[in-house]
Amino acid sequence: MMTSLTASELNGEAKLFYLVGPSGSGKDSIINGLRSQLRADSNLLIAHRYITRAVDDSGENHIALSVPEFTHRKHSGLFAMDWQANGCNYAVGNEVNTWLSMGFSVLFNGSRQQIPLAEELFGERLRIIALEVDPSILAERLRKRGRESEHDISARLRRSEQYQASLPEECWRLDNNRNLDSTVSKLLKYIETETTELYIQ
Repeated sequence: MMTSLTASELNGEAKLFYLVGPSGSGKDSIINGLRSQLRADSNLLIAHRYITRAVDDSGENHIALSVPEFTHRKHSGLFAMDWQANGCNYAVGNEVNTWLSMGFSVLFNGSRQQIPLAEELFGERLRIIALEVDPSILAERLRKRGRESEHDISARLRRSEQYQASLPEECWRLDNNRNLDSTVSKLLKYIETETTELYIQ
């Protein structure tokens, strides 16, 4: 006999998957690949980020806000989490907390520097997923996208090494050096092992 879980049980099983990695590690590509593989009845939702940056060809399907719009939403309590990086403001909306309270698990593209804040906000629900890419491959990806000088790329690689070394021990490390489909499949399997089925026998 199949018995549905109560709303409170669903809420307790929901997880917050916090994807982090250095610039050029493939976070946007992985998220786009994950979207294409999710089933219609999936219990996982992918949250858009709100950013004070115009939509461009970077691959991220974010929601662009002006600085006044962002500030107004922040002061109105409409963000579940917000931070600053690379001269821009970033946030995820309170829909994340609503989805978690309804029993849906959520994944979003986070900041490695803001892991302590994410731990404070999401507690035991939090699952940190850290992308790992060899420095030579990361450097080549950064060159191909053509945004940074060689000096900037070298600086990014140094920061990446420092951040990777400082990641929490409990984070799950995901290799993204080669085949994107393989990486997405590994991510889906990990998410499945960390979440409970919506029905029990």
